[in-house]
Amino acid sequence: MTPVLFVGYLAAALGTVCWIPQAWKAWSTGDTSGISLLSNMLFLTTVSLWLLYGLLVADWPIIIANIFAVLAIISIVTAKLKYK
Repeated sequence: MTPVLFVGYLAAALGTVCWIPQAWKAWSTGDTSGISLLSNMLFLTTVSLWLLYGLLVADWPIIIANIFAVLAIISIVTAKLKYK
């Protein structure tokens, strides 16, 4: 693995992992009062577009990172809508 790919995969992993605690807390406590639905919907749009871009240019770090980011943000948005 080249240093450039390593940096890409590391950024992908860290960028995705940072959303897991938020999703876990939202689902385990049902407390979503501190979560902005609008902000998360905008972020979901952003990571979805990044995923599309990654697919178009066949960039695996971008694809992998944004698949997991989309799933994490969908989980957070779903919890926000459920526990409103």
